[in-house]
Amino acid sequence: MSGKKRVAKVCISSILLSFTVMLIFINKKQVLDAKRVQEQDALKDYRISLNKHNGNNYGLIMSEDPHVVSGASVETIALNVPKHLNSSKRIVRYGKLVRYENAIGTILICHGFMCDKFDVGFLRHMFPQGQFNFMTFDFRAHGECAQGQRCTFGKDEACDVITAGKFLKYHPQLKDKPVIVYGFSMGAVAAIEAQAIMESQMAHSGIETNTAIAAIEPSAKIADNAHLPLAKTNNALFSAMVLDCPFDSSENIIKKSLESLQFTFCGYDFSMPACNLLQKYAFHPYVQSLIKGILKTVSNLDTKSVDMRMYPLNPAESAHNISVPCFFIHCKNDEKVSVDSIKTVFNGAGSPYKMLWLTNGRRHFDSYFYNPEKYILMIRSFIDRVIDGSIKNEKFEKVIEDVEPSVKPL
Repeated sequence: MSGKKRVAKVCISSILLSFTVMLIFINKKQVLDAKRVQEQDALKDYRISLNKHNGNNYGLIMSEDPHVVSGASVETIALNVPKHLNSSKRIVRYGKLVRYENAIGTILICHGFMCDKFDVGFLRHMFPQGQFNFMTFDFRAHGECAQGQRCTFGKDEACDVITAGKFLKYHPQLKDKPVIVYGFSMGAVAAIEAQAIMESQMAHSGIETNTAIAAIEPSAKIADNAHLPLAKTNNALFSAMVLDCPFDSSENIIKKSLESLQFTFCGYDFSMPACNLLQKYAFHPYVQSLIKGILKTVSNLDTKSVDMRMYPLNPAESAHNISVPCFFIHCKNDEKVSVDSIKTVFNGAGSPYKMLWLTNGRRHFDSYFYNPEKYILMIRSFIDRVIDGSIKNEKFEKVIEDVEPSVKPL
């Protein structure tokens, strides 16, 4: 009798397990179907708007308001972004462009993980009003209409940056002005990847041909002047880059998080077991859920409200392909990205003109908040030299390190 009960119990357990697995697959299919519907609806709205609004191959000016910011027009932008590099599928991301009539250049601001275009609006105040145009936008899986999208910590976000940069390059009022990118954390990584992709493709082609544009716009008509030599069109995406606290590789971010994870047993501290095994398979889909939990625990990254997945990514290596002037900024007390990591990115950058400023900031992306006056002065000085052309052909490499304060802050 007991044998029959055991058999019955096993059978019932197997049925329940099969039923549970079936429910999981059904639920996953429903989620994927919902994502496809959301993406199709967003693209449908975009295509309808295409006939009603101004724009170019990379995005649309959905609306324009001259009353929000004194002396400027504020445009609401919809960007037509590839889902992945070289993908024919599209997603729509939204941005805000503050445009001044007599501005001498445009600054594209790229936010970090768990931020959006409105969170970084305060960075516009780093510059004299009216001197520059500013564009902020939502990375995929962040901000407006992010349902069904996934954050990849810079890998696919490079497509978002390329699209935004190209939109500004071919904006009817801005196409003759230099574009400078400012990015922090994930935004800095995405900017590095984007510039590296474009410069690498252009280096192989010599001019910005259909092949170079295909990475971002495979089926679109090539924009005006896209066939002209680079020297005439200045199509290296960005004229200069300000990069605050980018990481050197996604592998090292995971490694640092795993090594920092400890637990106490009987008064003794122990490291995370099977650390090497987890690092080896960190990018496997089945391990990603555990990695998300670790990142949330150690790095205070709230991965619950943003769908994310980490992929192999090496900004330090990608930076080899960058030739435009670069200004790197990093906090010496950054708990997420080490000083050695930013030095690896800096040393690897191919730019003839590059500068690294190590600040006394207290944590990740704290240089601005720790000393805003000096932060603004340093960035303005760098950008002024970019705009006046004084560093165009200058070979310069320097690391500036702030002196430790004599009195530690409480």
